[in-house]
Amino acid sequence: MLFRVGTRPRVLPIGEKNCASWRAVLALTILGIAALGFSFLSTQGQAQTSGAPPPIEWMDVHVHLIGGRGAWRDYEGAVSAALAVMDEAGIRKMVVMPPPQVSTQQSPYDYESFVEPLKRHPRRFAFLGGGGSLNVMIHEAGDNARVSGALRRRFEDQAMEILRQGARGFGEITAHHLSHLSGHPYESVAADHPLLLLLADISGRNDALIDFHFDLVAEDMKAPEWLATPPNPAVLRANLAGFERLLGHNRSARIVWAHAGSDMLGHWTPGLSRKLLERHSNLYMSLRMAPGRAPQNHPLTKTKEIRPDWLRLLRDFPDRFVLGGDQFIASPAIQGGGPGMVFAQRAPLVRERTAAFLAALPADLAGRIAYENAIRLYKLRD
Repeated sequence: MLFRVGTRPRVLPIGEKNCASWRAVLALTILGIAALGFSFLSTQGQAQTSGAPPPIEWMDVHVHLIGGRGAWRDYEGAVSAALAVMDEAGIRKMVVMPPPQVSTQQSPYDYESFVEPLKRHPRRFAFLGGGGSLNVMIHEAGDNARVSGALRRRFEDQAMEILRQGARGFGEITAHHLSHLSGHPYESVAADHPLLLLLADISGRNDALIDFHFDLVAEDMKAPEWLATPPNPAVLRANLAGFERLLGHNRSARIVWAHAGSDMLGHWTPGLSRKLLERHSNLYMSLRMAPGRAPQNHPLTKTKEIRPDWLRLLRDFPDRFVLGGDQFIASPAIQGGGPGMVFAQRAPLVRERTAAFLAALPADLAGRIAYENAIRLYKLRD
């Protein structure tokens, strides 16, 4: 139906014939509007019954940007690429952080590399810091149980500066990080390392959180064949007890255990998750919908249904899970290989599996895990 704007209507003289004509026009108009409304409702009904429901919007709380290192960088391009991904995939907001790095890597970088272009989009991005600074200090100290007062002060000064710049907390921090390919570091310290305990205290005092990468080894095991040794050791040592000591050190420190649902060694089961969530009220988990090496511990079956043990776990702890896709998103200007570019090629699959996971969840649970928990836990503006 077309309406012409700006023309002056012609006024007809009032009379019986004209009134009858107007009544006829009015009746036809009402019938036309009713028909349009019925057509619209019918179309909507068909969309709801015959097609798939619209995808659920979500927040990804674990994202890395690839913008180059050293003198030449393009994080503006990486942020633009991330915005395009978000619009396409229905991602409301991303929490960006540097990966956990060590001093032997070329030019470790932290939040300073990408924070300025992020801050131009405050409704779409938040960030964490420390992966290229605090994590480096932790692993430089190594297994030394005694940390000097000077190192502790330098560590705390850096942590406080990260928070002053607007970070929601610290990440990505690791105590145990498996190497998956060349150039991808193996990192290992005790989970109750003195600097990690200090970071928990800093987080607790400042209402911040820690994004914690921790490849769980429940008991000593021989490294599986798919892990190259070196850099991974031939024998992986049990590390769960130290992790629990970290969790119990300061209950005010919120620790988000990254990459739940993509278990690599077969030890991070839904049953173990349940025990730890019951024992530690400050433990949260971010779900990564990437195929891991232990499919029996994945939330999704091959037919993209949620496994019953996972569904029970999510229902029993609905406020303790968020979505952390571990997406690597690169600037279009970045060329070449490297671990980050390899991982960037896997990001579309993570988004596809995340959408399938949310579609399989009951509606009341989907909203919590998709975005409500993230808003509360990371103190985000929706």
